[in-house]
Amino acid sequence: MPNTSRSTVPASFKPSGGIVTPPAAPDPLESGIRSAFDQGEPVVEKQPITYTLRNGGVLVETCPSWCAVDHADDIEGLFAEDLSHEGAEIELRTNTIEGSRVSILAARITQFPFSTDGSGSEAPYMALRPESSMGEALGYSTPEDVEAEIARVEAHLRDLRALNARLVNARAEHERRQSLRPENLSVEDVRSLPVSVLLKAFGLKVVEVGSMPHGVRVWLDRGAVEPAFFIDRTVPQAAREAAVRASLVLVVEAMASKAAGQ
Repeated sequence: MPNTSRSTVPASFKPSGGIVTPPAAPDPLESGIRSAFDQGEPVVEKQPITYTLRNGGVLVETCPSWCAVDHADDIEGLFAEDLSHEGAEIELRTNTIEGSRVSILAARITQFPFSTDGSGSEAPYMALRPESSMGEALGYSTPEDVEAEIARVEAHLRDLRALNARLVNARAEHERRQSLRPENLSVEDVRSLPVSVLLKAFGLKVVEVGSMPHGVRVWLDRGAVEPAFFIDRTVPQAAREAAVRASLVLVVEAMASKAAGQ
């Protein structure tokens, strides 16, 4: 699993068309001690994204609610195990003896959903990045300076507790998705859950094709050895989501009707 770290771009467009606006992280020296999350959660319009896999095929994945990464660099080609989701980062920053500002600890929620290395990174985890290895002294601090540092550390700890609460929610969301089964899904679930979660619950993969007979653009084949959605590669992302949901709504309705008849 590669050790990657990417920054979000304010008001940047995800390749799926969603807009990501991560919260501001003001410098405490200029703006006072404020929580990095006072600005609210990232505003994200989630849509499934189709990634081209370097070893063949495609991967359809919807970012979890906390992901703030622009995946524009990923859609042209990657290995499934290298796909990562990353949340907004918080940092503990301080002054060096030369007067520059350095980050001595950064944290963000991270996940490699398709990791197979056994590290546990397939579930959301906290990525901590200590950056004080240069061994540089922080200067000659007066009691007032120390109090200011304590205040900054306390503010960072509050942020870390808030981020840990988000991690608890992220893991709960992950566990809930892992346990979904077709027979437990309602029509409302199919209309609201991320498409990637629905595909996993039904054991379906997505196969892009050049064209299909009779002008068909999306076809669900559940009877194959490997059940799949066959999708004309010219179908845009939003239309793919709508077609997949519509097909699975019919499946769930048929399952409910059959169960009621028994």
